[in-house]
Amino acid sequence: MIRACAVALLALGMTLGTVAQAEVYRWVDKNGKVQYSDVPPNDVNAQPRKLGENTIEVDKLPYEVRKAAEAAPITFYSSPDYKEASDAARNLLKARKLPFTEKPVKTTEDAKELVKQLGKAPMVPALAVGSKVVEGFSESNWNNAIDAAGYPKPVKLKGAEKE
Repeated sequence: MIRACAVALLALGMTLGTVAQAEVYRWVDKNGKVQYSDVPPNDVNAQPRKLGENTIEVDKLPYEVRKAAEAAPITFYSSPDYKEASDAARNLLKARKLPFTEKPVKTTEDAKELVKQLGKAPMVPALAVGSKVVEGFSESNWNNAIDAAGYPKPVKLKGAEKE
């Protein structure tokens, strides 16, 4: 019984796979209505149409990252006045492949908005991981805050540091 169900499911899956990639034909009938079929009619000029995949796009981030990002989203406050530190901070977040929102602090209005959001004027670059704010850029402090929020730690390959 189980084997018969498995064979039936396999056959159904193969059939659905070919249907999803099937070609259909579109034409307008003599009454002016648009018609579709997988078989072209003989008496009209039917246009072939390819059906795309019928899939739902899912987030491509690993589950652990998605879970941490929901609980403690990362916001990175950068400043062109501290370009070197801001670049290093951005590179850290990118190297860890973390989802983050960057908010550049360029004007007095940007600084006022930052104070409003965080309740104080932090030293930039700054990192907000959920409700925790880390002022200034320190790789170890930023990594600690990110790790404490449940984001996966970066994987270090053996022998990679010997290059």
